[in-house]
Order: sequence, then structure tokens, then C-alpha cells
Amino acid sequence: MTRIFYLTRIGPCGTATGLDIGLGNMSMRFVTLTFFSKLTNIGPISRLMSLLAMCKSSALAFILLFAFLFHLEQPSVKLIFIIAMMTVGVIMMVAGETEFSPIGFFLIISASFFSGFRWALTQILLLRNPATSNPFSSIFFLAPIMFLVLAIIAVPVEGFPALGQGLQVLTAEHGTVLGIAILLFPGVLAFCMTSSEFALLQRTSVVTLSICGIFKEVVTITTANVVFHDTLTPINFSGLVVTISSIAAYNYIKIRKMRAQAQEDVELKLDGEREPEQQPMLPGGGDAVVGSQASRIEVNGHVDQAVVKKTDERT
Repeated sequence: MTRIFYLTRIGPCGTATGLDIGLGNMSMRFVTLTFFSKLTNIGPISRLMSLLAMCKSSALAFILLFAFLFHLEQPSVKLIFIIAMMTVGVIMMVAGETEFSPIGFFLIISASFFSGFRWALTQILLLRNPATSNPFSSIFFLAPIMFLVLAIIAVPVEGFPALGQGLQVLTAEHGTVLGIAILLFPGVLAFCMTSSEFALLQRTSVVTLSICGIFKEVVTITTANVVFHDTLTPINFSGLVVTISSIAAYNYIKIRKMRAQAQEDVELKLDGEREPEQQPMLPGGGDAVVGSQASRIEVNGHVDQAVVKKTDERT
């Protein structure tokens, strides 16, 4: 790991990751959550889940854009159409959940942009460099830059006093040991989730990873509606159907592509096994492999025997 590689490869990826997380969290301070309707009885937790789902859906377009720019995904009209329909479906699922805020909208779009940029760079690091080919080694090199970027964003917005007060309140209510455990447990979960995402990204494409994230948001919103007894409007339900249908269509196209690739690999392997068996036959029944020393000796042997036999007959 050279210093130039760290600054030119790890640095941009870690910076984009920190900006994705930091700007996304900062947007929650400026986006005003409102009740969609008194009749729908939407709780604050499920409304926050809906807002997060809308943020995730806006990142799909940027992820697809950077996947095309970095040649991580082959451009196709079907894929673009599916991603567009999926984005529309997620927006329909959470329609009416938020008030428009210019600052919050800018932060959300910026976070989505850096999300697409960082996942594309992460896949490049995992696939094209031995030093970062392992998910844990990638996290090890990216973590310091992510921490630095998040600290630069968090300190001016939150401040150290707010961090200290929050820790004091947590330890006062639950005790020192349990308070620290509550503080560390989400970090452990985030580490496991990030490791799983990197492992998945190593074996598939960045678009597949983002679509898995959208499916997670669909499950989250559906679960919130069941647990908190929220009511889906016809538009929300239609968006749910559109999103699930788009995910199913993408999986169908992906499976067909994988089967075609597997069949092509099997055919190439069979052709490679058949080539050594198709050798030229000599008049005497011997085999000759062109270009090898053994074949030349075998050919010369047959020719010499034929010359000797013809000489004997003349004698």
C-alpha cells in the first residue's frame, strides 16, 4: 500500500463514504416531517422510515450512472427502464410524507450523489486491487478517512457539548456499562452490515446491491404498517406493487444473464476438451500433432518404413 495509492484510490472512496453518511444524517435536521392525514394515523417512526426510503430511491439513479461511467455495468434500455420504474414506485410508496425543504432536498441529493460515487469506487477497490480485495481490509483502510470526514461535518453541526450531554443522559438513565453498551451496539451492527455489503459487492454488481437495499426498505415500510397499524393509501399501495414488480423484473433479467454466461462458459470448456482429440491421421494409422517434436519423429518413422518397404519390393 503506497502513499500515492492511498491518496488517489482510498482517499476519494473514504471521503465519498463519509459525505454520504454525514450529509444524509444532516438532512434530517432540515426536512420537516408532517402528518399525511389525521385519518391515516402515520406514526413518527414509520414516517422517518418512509423518508429514508425516499432518500435511498434517489441514490439509484446516481448508482446506475457511475456504474455505466466506470464500466461496472453494461448499459441497456431494459435496465434503465427498470431502475426508473423502481424509483417512481418508491416515491409513490412515501407520497405525501414530507414537506419540501430546499436545504434538506439539496443535502439529500448530495448524499445520493456521493452514495453512487462511493459504491462504484468500492467495487473497483474490491475487484481490481489485491490490497483491498477483502471486505475487512477495505474497511480497515477506509475507516480513518471516513472518521475524519464525519468529524469535520459533525463537530460544526452538533458540537462537542451536545455529544457530552447525550452521553451523560444515556449513562444516567441506564448506568455506565449498559449505556456504553447501548452506544456501541449499533456500531457493531453497522460494521456487520457494511462487511456484508462489501462481501456482496465483491460477488455481484453495485446495481444489484442497491436494489437489495430498496427491497430492504420495502420490507421496512411494510413491517411498519403492520406493527404500527398505519394505513396505506391507494397511491402508496400502487407504489409498493410497482417497486416489487421492478425488483422481480431485474432479478429475472439478472438470472437469464447469469444462465447465458454459465452456458457459454460450459461450451467453451467442452470445445477446449475436444480440440486435443481431433488430431490429423496418417496413412499408416498413426496420429500426428502438428507443431510438436513427437509428431515429427512419428511422421518420419512412417515415411522411412514406407521407403524401406518400397525398396525391398524393387529388389
